[in-house]
Amino acid sequence: MRGSITMRNQSTLQVDLSGVAQNCHAIRSHIGSQCKFCAVVKADGYGLGALCVGSTLADHADMLAVYSADEAGALLAAGIRKDILVLAPVYAVDRFHPLYRGMMGGIVHLVIHGEDQLQGVLQMASRFGSVIRVQVKVDTGLHRGGCDPKEATRLVHLILNDKRVSLTGIMTHFASSVHDAEMTRLQHDRLDQLIKPMASVLQPDCLIHEANTAATMQWRWTHRDMIRVGLAWTGTVPAPLVGLDAFRPVVSWTTHLAHIRPVKNGEQVGYGGTWRAGRDSLIGVIPIGYAAGYPMGVGADVTGNGSFVHVLTSRNGESIGDAPVIGAVCMDQIAIDLTDLPHDKIRVGCGVELLSTRSESRASLGNVAIAAGVVPHAVISRISSSKVHRTYRNEGVHVEFPTKQTVFHYGQKRPAG
Repeated sequence: MRGSITMRNQSTLQVDLSGVAQNCHAIRSHIGSQCKFCAVVKADGYGLGALCVGSTLADHADMLAVYSADEAGALLAAGIRKDILVLAPVYAVDRFHPLYRGMMGGIVHLVIHGEDQLQGVLQMASRFGSVIRVQVKVDTGLHRGGCDPKEATRLVHLILNDKRVSLTGIMTHFASSVHDAEMTRLQHDRLDQLIKPMASVLQPDCLIHEANTAATMQWRWTHRDMIRVGLAWTGTVPAPLVGLDAFRPVVSWTTHLAHIRPVKNGEQVGYGGTWRAGRDSLIGVIPIGYAAGYPMGVGADVTGNGSFVHVLTSRNGESIGDAPVIGAVCMDQIAIDLTDLPHDKIRVGCGVELLSTRSESRASLGNVAIAAGVVPHAVISRISSSKVHRTYRNEGVHVEFPTKQTVFHYGQKRPAG
C-alpha cells in the first residue's frame, strides 16, 4: 500500500448540466407559473464556468444576473441572448464592448443605484440614440448598494418621465434571509411602502423582486414577480435550510491518493501538529491544497471536528467510504485518515472526491462549507480555474472545457496568457 504516484490530471471539477436543468424545473415548480426566475451567474457562475452553466440556465430561466459589465459582455460575446441583469453600477460603456450591443438590443438591464449613475446612463442613451432598460435598486437595510427609499422614489419618477430609459424593475437585497425572519419581513415591508404609492404609474411588466435562494426556500411572500437565485440551481442551500426534494447536487471535485503511509499512535501529522494519532493509523495524502481552492481550516484537530472526503476504488469507481481531513490544509496537499476504511481496497491512485454528489457521503458541498465556516458558494467560487480541470456532463455526455480564460479586447476574443 505504500508508495507514490504522479497523476497527469491531479484534480477535476465536474458540473452536471442535466442536474442544473433538473434543479431549474424544481425551482419553477416551487415558485409557480406567475413568478419569474432569474438565475444568478456572477463570479464566473460561482466558479463553475458562466458560459457553460449560463447556456443551460438560459434555457430554463427568464433572466440571468451577473455582477459586472465584463461578466455580461462575456455571456453576450458567447452568443447567449437571454435577458441579462447587471447588478453593479454601470456609468459608461464603450461602443466596442459587447455590452453595447446588448443594451441596444434591449437584452441588458442596468441596475441603477443612485441619481449620479442615472445621469451617466441617460448620457449614454443620448449618445447611442437608443432606449436603455433599467431597474432601480432600493437599500432597505443591507446598506451595501442601491439608494434609500426616498431617493428611489425620485429615481423611479425621473425614469418614468424620460423616454431615453425604460423601467423594467424595482429590487432590493436581503441582509439575513437565512436566519433573520424579522429583518427580512422589515425589508419586505419597506419595499412595499415604496411601491404601493406608485402602483398606478408602474407598467405591468415592471418586475418587483427581492428573494434570494434562502428566502425563496422559506417564504413564499418574498417571491413577488421574480426570484433571483444563484446557489439554488446548484442543488444546494445554505445551512441550516433544507432544499427542495427534487434538488440534485451538481458539483463534484475529484482527485487521487498520491501517497499512503502508516503513522504510530501518538505521532503528529502536518504543520503545527494540530492532529495527533490516537491509535496506529493509516494516513493518505491528496495532491490538492488551498492553492487550488480547497478551504483552509477544515482539517480535524485534536477535537476530531473537520471535513471529509469520499474515497473510491481506482478500477471501477466503487465507493469505499468517507475519510476525515486531518491537520493543516497545506498549499498543495491534504492529509486524510484512512484507518477506518478497508485496507485491502486502498491503493495509491484510488479516486478521492473532495466534493461528492453521493447522498451517503459527508463530503457534500454543504458539509464542506459548514466545516469551513462559509456559505457554499464561497467554496466553489474559490476553486482555481488554472489548477483544477473543468468538465461538464449532460445526460451522460462529457464535455471538456479548457482552463484558460477568455478576455475581451474591443469586441474581439483573444486567449489569455
